[in-house]
Formats: sequence, C-alpha cells, structure tokens
Amino acid sequence: MSIKSNTRFRIGQTVRVRSLEEIVATLDDYGKLDGMVFMPEMIKYCGRSFQIFHFSWRTCIEGHGIGFRSMTGTVFLKDLRCDGAFHDGCQRGCLFFWKEEWLSETPVDQLDNVVDSSVPCSGDGLRTRTGDRYFCQFTELAGASSSNRPTQLIWYLKDIWHGDMGIFVFVSKLVDVLLNRIRHFIGRDSGKLLKGNRSKTDREDLNLQPGEWVQVKERSEIQSTLDHEGKNRGLQFSADMLPFCGGKYKVAGKVNKIIDMESGKMINIRNTVILEEVTCQRFGCYRANLLYWREIWLRRSNAPGEPVMPA
Repeated sequence: MSIKSNTRFRIGQTVRVRSLEEIVATLDDYGKLDGMVFMPEMIKYCGRSFQIFHFSWRTCIEGHGIGFRSMTGTVFLKDLRCDGAFHDGCQRGCLFFWKEEWLSETPVDQLDNVVDSSVPCSGDGLRTRTGDRYFCQFTELAGASSSNRPTQLIWYLKDIWHGDMGIFVFVSKLVDVLLNRIRHFIGRDSGKLLKGNRSKTDREDLNLQPGEWVQVKERSEIQSTLDHEGKNRGLQFSADMLPFCGGKYKVAGKVNKIIDMESGKMINIRNTVILEEVTCQRFGCYRANLLYWREIWLRRSNAPGEPVMPA
C-alpha cells in the first residue's frame, strides 16, 4: 500500500459541505455511503464552510475487542460534533465522519462556522433507528470500516506524508509503544490501565455545574474507587484518562445519557461530567472522543493561577 492516498484534500484546507440534495444523491437506501451514515444532525452544516481537521485512514472501534480498522475517503471537520438532536439527546458528542464526496473544494476567504438556520433540518427520510437499536455513525462504524488492515507503520507513514502527524511525535510515540511491548514481554505492568480491588464501587454526588473548576484526583486515589476490571459502577477509567490525573479543568457539562455501541440502546448515567478540551488522545486515532468522568474521580478546585481559598 502506498503512503500516498487518492485524495484532493489536505489538512487545514477550508472546504464547503455540499447541499443536502447533492449528499442525498450519494446515499443508498439505508442513508449510507460506503457504509458511512449521513445523520440528520449533519444537515444544518450543508452549504457551510469548515476546515479539515484530520484524515481518517483508520478508526478505533469500541466493544467486541475489534480495535483498529481501515477507512478510505473520510475526514473530520474541525469542531463539528453530534448534538444528538435526532437521537433522543444522546450526549456522546461524537465528531462527525465526512465522506469526501460530501465536500466541495470551494475557495473561501474566511471560515464561516455559523449555522444557517434557513437550511431545512427536519431529518425527514434519514434513518435514526433500526428496530429497537439507534442508527447512527457510532453504532454503524464497524460496517463503515474494513478489517483489511495494512501494517500500523504504513498508517503512521500516511499520517506523516499528509500532515496529520509530525515526525518527532511519531518517533516519541514509537519509542513509547516499543517500551510497553518490552514491559509486557517481561511480565511487567505498563501502568496503562488502572485496576482496583473493590467488589462494589461507591459513588459521590458533587452536583458539578458547567463552568466550575475541578482537579482530577491522583492515580492512587482513583484506583481506590475501581473494581478488578478498572470500572466504577460500570464505567471504565481508561488508559487515555491517566495523562489528566492531577490537572485542573473546567466542567463542560453533565452527562445523563449516551448510546451504547454494542446494544445500540440508550443508557442512563449519573454523577458524571465531561471536561472542557479534555478528549481521548489515543495514538493513531483522531476521533477525539469525549471522556466521561465520574464525580468521585474529581474534586472542586480554584482556577489555575488563582490563590487557594481557605477552607
């Protein structure tokens, strides 16, 4: 496989989302193109201009132990996330995948991220359910990707060639991967996944509100809240959350319900928030998924640089 790809786009390029009529003409009877769902939440961006954030040569897929799978002709547009408006208010906030056929090379002098309320956004004709399962890019992602994986090295070389990743970032991450494999080979814990020893995990209700500052607790404090699978009341404290331990962040909002990929059903969540500008940074995946934080993993804090208030 060549590290070059048959794409006319580049990272940072401003593109225009095609009209709804043009996009619908590319879809099959299931509202998909190459397996990728065009969602009604995306309609409001039709005719607007946005910047290409990353290519998606591959994607990580949760559940079933699937891991990474290949993709073609797909990009992310900067800051365009699903608001769940047509999926009963799901709060996953996934970045949308955009097929290149849905985008146009239209020279523009200035980015225009203001949603045009005049664009029809009824969602009529676009599927949101199949039976008792929700139907969206998230639940259908396995079908929009391929198990025909090249070597990971080819993926990363494509990233470098097309500007998704700098060479120094690649080298540092490669060293980290090699060290973790050595640790695994000699039977040492890489420290990438926290596991506790609780048979029943507790919850804490801080009633955190958007705009409040919090500090993520230290690794040992969080570990004491987890069971032997590294979960607190069913929610995994993933390895992607470890780099944020000890840091201070602003609460972006509460999370009350999200769609589960494996069941395709909505699940309710309590005592959980998302934090501003805190997303999954897994090496090689650019989905930038929101991370969900149990309130028991956080403590209220002053803003960075502010004096600590006396108790």
